[in-house]
Amino acid sequence: MERQRGFWILGCAGIFCALLGGAATQRGPDHRAGSLMDANHFEARIPEVADRQQWEARKKELRELVLNSTGLWPPLPKTPLRPKMFDEKQGDGFRVAKVYFESVPGFLVTGNLYRPASGNGPFPAVITPHGHWPYGRLTNSESGNIPGRSIDLARMGFIVFAIDMIGYNDSLQLPHDSSKSRAQLNADVPLPYEPRLFRADFDFPEAELYGLSLAGLQLWNAVRAVDFLVSLPDVDPRRIGVTGASGGATQSLLLMAVDDRIQVAAPVNIIGATKHPGCRCENAPGLWRDMSTIELAATFAPKPLLLPSATEDPWTHRFPERELPIVKKYYALYGAEDHVANVHVTAGHNYNAETRAAVYAWFARHLKSPHAAITAPVPVAPELKALGDLRLFPEHILPEHALSGQDVIENWIAQSEKDLHAALPGSPADLPAFVSTFGARLAQVLGVEAQPSVDIRPLTETTTGRLRYERFVTGRSGRDEAVQIDVLSADRSSRGTLVLVRSHELEGLVTPDGTPAAYATALVSQGYRLVTIGGYASGELQIPRKDWEALSWPHVYNRDHRLNGIQDVVTGLAFARKRWPDARLTLVGLGRYGLLTAFGAAISGVADRVIVDLAGRDPGLDSELLELLPVGSLRRVGDLRTATLLLVRKPLDLVNPGPSFDRTWYQERAAAVGLAENLRFRKTTSIWPPNRLLD
Repeated sequence: MERQRGFWILGCAGIFCALLGGAATQRGPDHRAGSLMDANHFEARIPEVADRQQWEARKKELRELVLNSTGLWPPLPKTPLRPKMFDEKQGDGFRVAKVYFESVPGFLVTGNLYRPASGNGPFPAVITPHGHWPYGRLTNSESGNIPGRSIDLARMGFIVFAIDMIGYNDSLQLPHDSSKSRAQLNADVPLPYEPRLFRADFDFPEAELYGLSLAGLQLWNAVRAVDFLVSLPDVDPRRIGVTGASGGATQSLLLMAVDDRIQVAAPVNIIGATKHPGCRCENAPGLWRDMSTIELAATFAPKPLLLPSATEDPWTHRFPERELPIVKKYYALYGAEDHVANVHVTAGHNYNAETRAAVYAWFARHLKSPHAAITAPVPVAPELKALGDLRLFPEHILPEHALSGQDVIENWIAQSEKDLHAALPGSPADLPAFVSTFGARLAQVLGVEAQPSVDIRPLTETTTGRLRYERFVTGRSGRDEAVQIDVLSADRSSRGTLVLVRSHELEGLVTPDGTPAAYATALVSQGYRLVTIGGYASGELQIPRKDWEALSWPHVYNRDHRLNGIQDVVTGLAFARKRWPDARLTLVGLGRYGLLTAFGAAISGVADRVIVDLAGRDPGLDSELLELLPVGSLRRVGDLRTATLLLVRKPLDLVNPGPSFDRTWYQERAAAVGLAENLRFRKTTSIWPPNRLLD
């Protein structure tokens, strides 16, 4: 178990406990490589919350994390829905129509709209995502019945939208995760995909850089589904609920977190402290690095929340005594303990009749249904056969305005770039707001703590003539991190602190026999205090590849060695500032650590001058960025462009950019904010030793 001060972590006596660790300066080994998680190897780590004000700040942070991870920040434009409802059929106490609309231009959100058979409304409304049942929104079985619950809710006086997940039923333009959607079943007929354009699942790495993911697009579909519902004249926009099971519950949680119009919710059978959702559509890049489904559910407080669970469900079998008390702690901050409840049924993974009855009662009570809750739902809906084919496109022929999946992807990328350019500062007066907003978002996307409190422990100190060599270990307070810091200095350091970020394979500050290295001695003679950062910022620490690749969606739950490297740059800079608070701080990043240095320096903001070796690469090319730093939504928050605008407030040297690197763009942007003189491009045939870079 990872020890984290100030966190509730599963596995102590009782349910959760706060592990306080030892004294602040007693730093042990670095445990980051040994604390990897995935959906099936999960351990909830929940920050302690002292009061409601602190929780409100955390709620805001969690919402931002979801929006960043799913590519929904900066906010997407809400383009016209262009809805179409047709082929409405009448049942006993309900009506059902076929519906589609556009969440983004040319991309269809499909499903069925169930309504009460009579009455003028306004009616409460429910969106119900289906999860990974074999036949999607048309699944009509005892364990999970989407038409059954939709019909029942309509009879109770609700308007219900049963929405397709991407790649299921009538959502034909993009695929789902092939391991979860049973070879892309559409009812009982496989979907026809374009093999020249698509793999068997939603796997588009370049588009992911721009924030496009299966989880993100499905979440946006759900947000637009709420737009669709509230646009209906017979829907009461103040009474909107959401419910789904399994993957549908995860979609419900995400929608609850980002859309304040959802007033009542019932995510079924997904919240677990030791097991997390397992499909690509529930695992946006970086989504679960710093939160769990428990916290995400709690963000709904104090609104009414029902959390059904089951005795044989792999996620929720211990929910009443393990996860529920944690959620209740958050509701207690509002004095709203009666607004969160659980029903624990004897069953496996399900949304069965017993669970449905509990949800009906909850929605009837809190959304004020026109008719009483149905107390004994029929396990399998007999009405389905009489309704005929509820699919919109049984022949797989889409409307003419529906775009190909490839066009949808390309349009998303273009919109992402348009959103970024609209936010870029165009004058010196615009820069502070951009730095504040995009700097914070960049740190969140990269999973980096910008202003860490650090502990410092001295290890060794030796003196050779006038030179003093010291070794320290540092790390963020309360984290099991151990970053080696080496320092070479003289009695006076007139030019301040020079921090080098470079491969540990290059020459250190001292030779193996303890003699100060010639390049280091020369730099100290020039008036620098010389500092090198170890850990992941030098390659001294690595996550074994076999351990990383053994996990499902490792980038969703963990920071890889590059993201840890950026954090260690920030931590090393915090060490330098804490140790020598008044000294001028120059930072140099070399080789494959140059780009990591740029991001770390931009997020930290404490360096007085930064020199970044781009090593002949161009991070502006998607193919290169995927090699250098493949992080979802990184382009959406501005990548190196944002980092440069954060850095150019102080002198910044970009050394050895690749031949395709767009220098003009960077120069023009620096000029626009009145800082052209701070940006310098340089080329050198050799970066080692680094002495010449300081000219």
